[in-house]
Order: sequence, then C-alpha cells, then structure tokens
Amino acid sequence: MGVVGDAMGPRQRGEFALLRPNAAASDRTGVAVSRTMAVLRALRRPGVGEQPLAVIAESAGLPAPTAHRYLQALVREGAVEQRGPRARYSLIGLRHDNPPSLITRRPSPDDQVSPAVRAELVRMQSRTGQIALAYRPHLIGSPMRICEARACGAHGEELLTAPRAALQTLEAAPLEADAAGLVILACLGPAASRNIGTSRIRAEGHAVGPSSLPGRTVIAAPLWFGPVVAGSVALLAGDAQMERLANRSRYIAAVMDTAAAMSARLTRSLPRKTG
Repeated sequence: MGVVGDAMGPRQRGEFALLRPNAAASDRTGVAVSRTMAVLRALRRPGVGEQPLAVIAESAGLPAPTAHRYLQALVREGAVEQRGPRARYSLIGLRHDNPPSLITRRPSPDDQVSPAVRAELVRMQSRTGQIALAYRPHLIGSPMRICEARACGAHGEELLTAPRAALQTLEAAPLEADAAGLVILACLGPAASRNIGTSRIRAEGHAVGPSSLPGRTVIAAPLWFGPVVAGSVALLAGDAQMERLANRSRYIAAVMDTAAAMSARLTRSLPRKTG
C-alpha cells in the first residue's frame, strides 16, 4: 500500500530516542505487551468481577510483584480500578468493542481523553493547520487502531462531507490499513510485524502513506508508555501541501515532536520501582 518510513534528517537524538527502538528495545516491548495482555485477559474472564492480586497473577501466569506493577500502571491510566483495603481489581467501563487504552484516562461526562494528550494534539493542529488524530491499539482479537481524539481546526466541514467509508476507516481499521496503524504494529516486536515490511518504520520512528480521506496523506509516529507502545499520533496533511519538501519536513517534525511530548507525559506516569 506504499506506506514507508521517511527520513527525519539530522534531528535524531534526545527526545526522539524514544521513537527509534533498537532490536533489544523491540524485544522488551514484546515482553511488556505480552504481560499487559495477560493481565487484561485475566481481568476479562467471563463471569468474574473484582479479583485479588493473587488470583490475577495466577491467571496471567506472572509472579505477583510483576502482576502488581502492571496493574498499578493500568490503575494510573484509568483502565483498571482498585478497591478496598485488600486491593481487589476490576476493569473500568469495559466493552468488547472499546477495550481499555493507555492513552485514555478515567472517563468523565465531558472528556474521555487525557487533557494533556488533547492539548498536545490541538497544539500540533495549530502548528500545521492540518487534521490531527490520536489512536489507541485494540489488540484483543483482530489487531486494530481506534481513534481516541481529533483536532480538526478549520477542516471540520471536510470531515462532515467526506465519504462514509472513508470516515469509518479513519475511526477504526486494522493496523495494516495505514501509517497510523503500521507504526503501532512495527513497535509490537518482530513476531507481530513479520512480513509487513516495518523495519524501516522502526528505524526511522515514523511512517508516511495514503489516507482513506481523499486528497490527504497520513504522517504517523508511535506513542510510548515506558517500554510499551500505547498508540499513535497522526497528521492528515493535504496532498498539495505535501508536494513541497519544506512542508513535508515541517509536518514530519511536528508529528515527531508531538509523539515525543505525549510519550514523555505517559512515561512519567509509570510507577517507579523501589528497593
């Protein structure tokens, strides 16, 4: 489908190191994803409500301290609730078609997305004048990317009049569908991304490719929650603007900056090890 990495140029250190995982980092990411999914599957068992740590750890096949660390990370991100003096855990507001996300905080009546994530998204939209989107992965069943937040600026009317099929693909699609999903897939480890040709994306930390929205191109970079890929941030840039190299470079830099800022915020929320 023509989605490839796109060389970033001289800015390859510092904050962008988060977005350029090496082989060892990919292996660690694969382990972290596997453990996170094991904990989530333990919490999703049919007919089971709140569960103590020992039961979750046994069901997930993890040592209790390891399960506790992952549960606390999910609690901090609003995906899991901890109750009572003996610490029983349960998923928050789980629906099969809307699983918990590491970029979704505890739901409120007005906003289900972290204010920090939304602020960074709005900042990217203002900086570029294009359409900005944030996605979360759905890794249970068929791996998908699902839109969590958007900042359209002056392009709201364009989305309202876009073909229904294009909008549906923007909202939810398999990870292989476009750059926004492929950057997630590329960071799930070699086993998950086998035969997808994502090595260049892993090396360059972002991807560029066609969008389902006519006349636009997707530029996307992964979001990180410590060693775990938590989603992606994407810019839908006008094809006409992308023909100019200066615009293309500016848009890629904006996406990379935004992904690094969001990842830093998420990573700072990780529980710190003691002892």
